[in-house]
Amino acid sequence: MFSPFRVLLGTAFIGIALVSTPLFAAEEQGPPGLNEKVSEALQQKMKPQLDAKNWDGALAVIDSMMATVDPNSYDTAFLSDIKAKIYLQKNDYSKAIAPMETTLRLADKHPNYFDKKAVLDTIYFLAQIYYQEGTSSKVTSVQQQYFNKSSAYIKRWLQTSPKKNQEASLFYASILYNQAVVNPEKIDLSLVRASRKEVEEGLLSALKPKEGFYMLLLAAMQQEADIAGSAEVLEQMVILKPDNKTYWLQLMATYLNMGSGTEKDESKNRSNIARAINTIERAQVLGHLKTPKDNYNLVTMYYNAGQFGKATDLLYGGLKSGEIESDIKNWQLLAYSYQQVGQDLKAIAILQEAAKQFQTGQLDFQIGQIYSSMDNKTQEAYNSYAASIKKGGLDKPHSAYMFLAYTAFELEKFDDALDSILKAEKTPEGAKDGQLKRLKSAIQEALKEREAAKAVNEGKKL
Repeated sequence: MFSPFRVLLGTAFIGIALVSTPLFAAEEQGPPGLNEKVSEALQQKMKPQLDAKNWDGALAVIDSMMATVDPNSYDTAFLSDIKAKIYLQKNDYSKAIAPMETTLRLADKHPNYFDKKAVLDTIYFLAQIYYQEGTSSKVTSVQQQYFNKSSAYIKRWLQTSPKKNQEASLFYASILYNQAVVNPEKIDLSLVRASRKEVEEGLLSALKPKEGFYMLLLAAMQQEADIAGSAEVLEQMVILKPDNKTYWLQLMATYLNMGSGTEKDESKNRSNIARAINTIERAQVLGHLKTPKDNYNLVTMYYNAGQFGKATDLLYGGLKSGEIESDIKNWQLLAYSYQQVGQDLKAIAILQEAAKQFQTGQLDFQIGQIYSSMDNKTQEAYNSYAASIKKGGLDKPHSAYMFLAYTAFELEKFDDALDSILKAEKTPEGAKDGQLKRLKSAIQEALKEREAAKAVNEGKKL
């Protein structure tokens, strides 16, 4: 449920003179006056309870008096109004509804009972209470019932109030929105649009609109899948409330959503990622979004924008300073980044630095992979693969054995190559690898040729 503000129901009107002064001043001819017995009971029984703030005692006095008066009389209207105000004082809003509606019903039937302002206040209170009850309920049908009641009362208030204000406009828009989304599986977009229209009018009605207008407009736009519009609203919100971290996060996420590849125009996607980068960097100037996770997110944004050099510098600096979490995956990503900008030796150095922190052969395996892609680095690759197997902790031991066998074969270390192949065969993946069999045959053939050559040489010596 959307609620840009808390409903603050007043506790005024309780500590008034209860004997001769009516609860609300009459506008023209005035109320008919209280029954003498009621007036006496209010003075002698009610007032001491109110003075002692014994609200339950006061309610008991009211109930005893209401049992003796005409249900359609001014006495009932007056007592009902006091009863409602006492429930408000107790913050028991749901129980205030019945006596408040009784007061309103009698006021409608007898216009001289209360003045227009008092009636408007009662109507507005009822709209607020029903709204709050609706947002508090978890039952869709009950929510719908309460929001409908709230909507009916606020519409009546707006039609009869001499002047519409920001609070009322925002309140009405909130009711419309909650009516629209009360059933998440069946959003009423017509009510969403009505809420948005009310908000847009409210934004134009004041030089400094309330923050809740922007929150509600954003919610409505999101329901209508107006992502670009949502970004514009959030830009206004971070200007309005630059210290609100949540708004910066929402703005960044919105731009990332716009740059996620849904646009056919790749330049637009990259432009929106650049806006996301700009957003997080603006927030960081203000002290927000500076956690290791936020800093890592910034790095990934630069990657997605194709700015590998900048991403690499940020990642390396963050890992060294602790501003980005120093885990093995981040070091591996840094090494990959250097590879992307053609700095293979730097990538190897990074993995070697990481290997001092993380005792796993996976890093040595990756070093071997990089050496394998370079010219004249077969021996270095072989050494790295051998180290990775010795350390263990490999994601795919089969691959390490295979690459060790390849490099050993190239270096004509056929015995080592065959040993690696035999170990690879014992892994689950080895049994399925047709390439392993071909490599094994080649190694065995090389061993035969070596033995044959050796025999020839020994024969010549004899």
